[in-house]
Amino acid sequence: MINSLSIIFKNIIHSSQFNLFSSVHTFLPIIIFIILLPHLITISPFISLYIVTILLWFTLHTLGIISLPGRLLRFSLVVIALFILMMNYGILFSQKASLSLLSIMVCLKLLEIHNELDRRNIFLILFLGYFVLITHFLHSQDIILSIFVFLNSIILTLMLSSFNRKPQSALPFKDNIRLITHLFVKALPIAIILFLFFPRIPGPLWSLPEDGQSSSTGLSDTMYPGSVSELVDSDEIAFRIDFNGTIPSADKLYWRGPVLSETDGFLWSQKKPEPLRKSFPEVVQNTSDPLSYTITMEPHQKKWLFALEMPTNTQGDTIEGFYLSTDFQLLNKYNIHQLTQYDVTSATQFFLNQVTEDELKAALKFPSSSNPETYQLGKQWQATYNDPRQIVLTGLNYFKNNPFYYTKKPEVMLDNPSDQFLFDELRGFCEHYASSFVLLMRSAGVPARVVTGYQGIEKNDVGNYYIVRQSNAHAWAEVWLEDDGWLRVDPTTMIPANRIEADIFQTNLERLNFSSLNFPDLPNLSAQQKTTFYNFYKQLKQSIDNIKHSWNNWILGYDKSKQGLLLKLMGLNTHWQTLIFLLLAAMISLVVIIQLVNIYQQHRKTDKVYHHYLKFINKLNRAGMSLQISEGPEAVKQKAIIQFPQQRLLIQNIINHYIQIRYGSLEDLNLIKKFIKEVQHYQA
Repeated sequence: MINSLSIIFKNIIHSSQFNLFSSVHTFLPIIIFIILLPHLITISPFISLYIVTILLWFTLHTLGIISLPGRLLRFSLVVIALFILMMNYGILFSQKASLSLLSIMVCLKLLEIHNELDRRNIFLILFLGYFVLITHFLHSQDIILSIFVFLNSIILTLMLSSFNRKPQSALPFKDNIRLITHLFVKALPIAIILFLFFPRIPGPLWSLPEDGQSSSTGLSDTMYPGSVSELVDSDEIAFRIDFNGTIPSADKLYWRGPVLSETDGFLWSQKKPEPLRKSFPEVVQNTSDPLSYTITMEPHQKKWLFALEMPTNTQGDTIEGFYLSTDFQLLNKYNIHQLTQYDVTSATQFFLNQVTEDELKAALKFPSSSNPETYQLGKQWQATYNDPRQIVLTGLNYFKNNPFYYTKKPEVMLDNPSDQFLFDELRGFCEHYASSFVLLMRSAGVPARVVTGYQGIEKNDVGNYYIVRQSNAHAWAEVWLEDDGWLRVDPTTMIPANRIEADIFQTNLERLNFSSLNFPDLPNLSAQQKTTFYNFYKQLKQSIDNIKHSWNNWILGYDKSKQGLLLKLMGLNTHWQTLIFLLLAAMISLVVIIQLVNIYQQHRKTDKVYHHYLKFINKLNRAGMSLQISEGPEAVKQKAIIQFPQQRLLIQNIINHYIQIRYGSLEDLNLIKKFIKEVQHYQA
């Protein structure tokens, strides 16, 4: 049965009647739906439903079930589309609104196709299909999406090639594939030249109003009890790291993010307005050997650039746009809307001795009428100890010596959450420990604030790089001591291993290998990882991610600095004039090479066909004719038919095929093979 199906499929492929792509009128709504699919997932569900309805209508029309809407009904459909857009996006000219409008207009254009030979409208929709495919890169340049766009480009080109031959019969599927393969092969060098030498422009090419408001899975500029633990079940990647040397120990793997100083006792937020910029040497005194690494960050729609505490220098696409805020958070000039790669140098041992009066005032502010028990406990410590260091140590021992448990599923704490956590529940996640500790320090007269970010890493053994996931999200505290400056304090690490609840280990266990938490017996916690299936799944998962990481590094990460490095290796300067010269020179050289190849191929084809034509003439002359080379093929055909009437059909086929090959506009390899075989078998 399998052999029978294989034979049938092979016959279909080689048959000139195979017209799946030639039936463009019927196949068009299907390919449009596939092309629009990434947009349909992200835009409003009401707009997606409207688009699917239009596509279904046109599909039913192609099947002869219903007719196309008239002019008045089409106008009504446009009004309905605009109304839905207004209801979902208002009058804001945003990215999603623009893509929704484009998707709707492409589908409505289908309803203007009168019949399967309406060349104007069908050609227009096919060309719009290419444009829609390009707009997918506004969301992402991921390798999977790139493959999706490439495959759909092939399908669109197949349809375009097939429809361009109408109303004549379509090319056989195999010949159609060969034709577009030649097109893509010829276009590939042009794409490579543009990729290598087109000038890189730092920052986004455009920015629409919605861009800065788009939400994304990850940390926020606010924190409340339960906000960080919500991320623990997320396997989404925040960023990847390539270390240039030694991997830091777990207690130094703190990736600094938003610093939260303002609180009402429940919600923590950043200072407003945004801190002023400061250069790196002013705020960080390096007390250790520098640690260099490259971060490839996934888009998160914020300005945050995560780095190990404490960054001393950066390099990237927009180095002039990188800065360190007064609270030592690494920020970018623009929101991160696309994959961003940058080099960082950090000092894992550092001394931060700069602070302003406003910062100290904010770091001592205890919200009035909130968490009174926390406030009283801190005041007791302040009255008991004169040394701020002793107060910090007392606070840490408070968590260690009392029955506090570390869990990602604590009870909901809404009313005075610090009091509830410290004196009633005693069970919480990192945000509970960090926020309560900071409030205790403030009430005891020690300036303190909450720092959020990520802690730990996960190794990809296939690519030998490291991953930070959303499940690595963490919160810790920072205190100010007169002689020591700002110091990192992580009260979560004071919880003994026997008080870490089992729900923590139900998440990604790989991240715990580099966690600062107290895990003395990790191998016994992950016996299921020793199974063959798990090891295979892990290997496959890491291999796929390694492919993505390589794509990010070599394709998406090909920025201005890497382009400049390529030019230096070529012995050229990095000015834009050099790039323009290289572009023009490469394009001209490519055109010349392609033209020479075409001439050579045409010469080979002509020689081969002409050689067998002369062979045919010689066979006729040996049979008694006296033909001259200067005689045209039509004259040869007429004389040969008169001389050999019994072979009239074969002579006509040979001469007609020769004329079609020699003077036809399209190269048909099957016809050439057929002509050669006819000449070889001809006997006068």
